[in-house]
Amino acid sequence: MEKAELTLIVGGVRSGKSKEAERHAVLEAERLKGALHYVACGKITDEEMAARVCSHQRERKASGKEWTTWEQPVRIETLSERFTQQDTVLIDCLTTLLTNEWFAGNTKEEEWADPNFHMSVTHNIRMGIDQIRESAGAVIIVSNELAYELLGSPLVFYYAKALGELHQWLINEAALAVLVEHGCPLVKKERLKV
Repeated sequence: MEKAELTLIVGGVRSGKSKEAERHAVLEAERLKGALHYVACGKITDEEMAARVCSHQRERKASGKEWTTWEQPVRIETLSERFTQQDTVLIDCLTTLLTNEWFAGNTKEEEWADPNFHMSVTHNIRMGIDQIRESAGAVIIVSNELAYELLGSPLVFYYAKALGELHQWLINEAALAVLVEHGCPLVKKERLKV
């Protein structure tokens, strides 16, 4: 089965990556003449997160386009039947999705270093993304770049390792990969359309 074109937008915290991803999503929706869907993977856990969610909601509203928002912190594949080949799906963000999946089963500290645990979590996320790509017309994924972060604990090390593996898989799958630094998008990979 043919999969939707994939775009990966990566950047550091507050780099402007979500805004860039929303811009790409609007362009894809215009190209496909379909609906815009926003898959919100975050959970509101404190005031700062609540403020970030409100900011993202305002930006989408300001786009002048109609977005359907799905709050899905885990198991994004359950949404795949909601989309059509004309739809554009923005998943924001992979980092939060990985965190939610990582701790979904009351993960114990000794599991973090277990390669089987990593494979299970990353497999589930890859499966979810693939299922959405099989039903949608375009998929855009936002993620944080952790290469600039300190890996000061075993948890952070293994988490960053799993995220890095997901990034490599997504880059391989992506038609377009963009790194956003200080609001400036830098194209890292672009597969020309034939």
